[in-house]
Amino acid sequence: MKLSDLRETQKELISIVFENSDFKALTDFLFFSYLGARICYASSHPLALFSEEKFKNFEAFKSFLLHLKKLEHYSVFAHTPVFVDTANIKDTHKLLLAQVYFKVFWDEVNQQALFNLRHLAENLSDEAFAKVIETPPDLSGIKITYFRKQDLLYKGSLLDFTYQILEKNPDNLFTEPEIIIIQQEKPYPFNWIGVITHNFSRIFSHQFVRHTWLNFNQRSHRYTEVDKFVVPGVFKPTHVEIYKQVIQQSMGYYKEFMKEVKKESARFLVPQGVATTLLATGPQFVWEDFINKRAIPQAQEEIRNLAYILKDYLFS
Repeated sequence: MKLSDLRETQKELISIVFENSDFKALTDFLFFSYLGARICYASSHPLALFSEEKFKNFEAFKSFLLHLKKLEHYSVFAHTPVFVDTANIKDTHKLLLAQVYFKVFWDEVNQQALFNLRHLAENLSDEAFAKVIETPPDLSGIKITYFRKQDLLYKGSLLDFTYQILEKNPDNLFTEPEIIIIQQEKPYPFNWIGVITHNFSRIFSHQFVRHTWLNFNQRSHRYTEVDKFVVPGVFKPTHVEIYKQVIQQSMGYYKEFMKEVKKESARFLVPQGVATTLLATGPQFVWEDFINKRAIPQAQEEIRNLAYILKDYLFS
């Protein structure tokens, strides 16, 4: 199949998805797409993104998402699930939909399918898509669980979160990993879950994004400056001191290079321990698959610790 033929078939079939989708549910999940987009370009803490004026002003929020659609930055829309009632969809159409749409999950017993907003963003006109996202996001049912290292710092409503507990050491060279689990307390099929990994290394992220059933967006060092680094737990004080010297030297060159070249080129000088932030989203059974593969002794330290925390919290 040619790409052009695939795209044409997707556009022909999108009306079936559209007609059977629960668009009322979008208000409870649309914020994930904003979060995915802003994490790419923001140096601030990911939870601080909910306080941005662009998020709080719905017209600005909607314009931002429509702008991303026009730029064809479709990956951010995959973070928002779209629940499709399959009861009235013919088996022949189900087969076609399963053939041409990437990352769709089917529950024939309960007559539900899990699409995502990317499928609609790629195949609807700008005008039709604008009508789909015309309702402001509702955060009233959003629960977050916030860890720094292994310590649970907060568990409760996002709307009641106290921002004073966020890390306030902007000048520190080394930082500590944070995990933010985001869940919708209202009952929905497939149990969609978002996880933010903040201040994890790019060594970690290279492994994390291999779990392709999940959807990812990551802080970009094309657009944001390198600022923090992660210290492996196995490093002794002498190791940390050498590591610090390497970082300081490379960061000196990094800042000099940025006077002549773009950040995306200067970052070649930066050690792999540079801290980054990712948003990953997916249904609960996909997170179970991730945990089965990474909550094992031989996994890399950061990704193993993440898997153990998710296992204890989501499946204990």
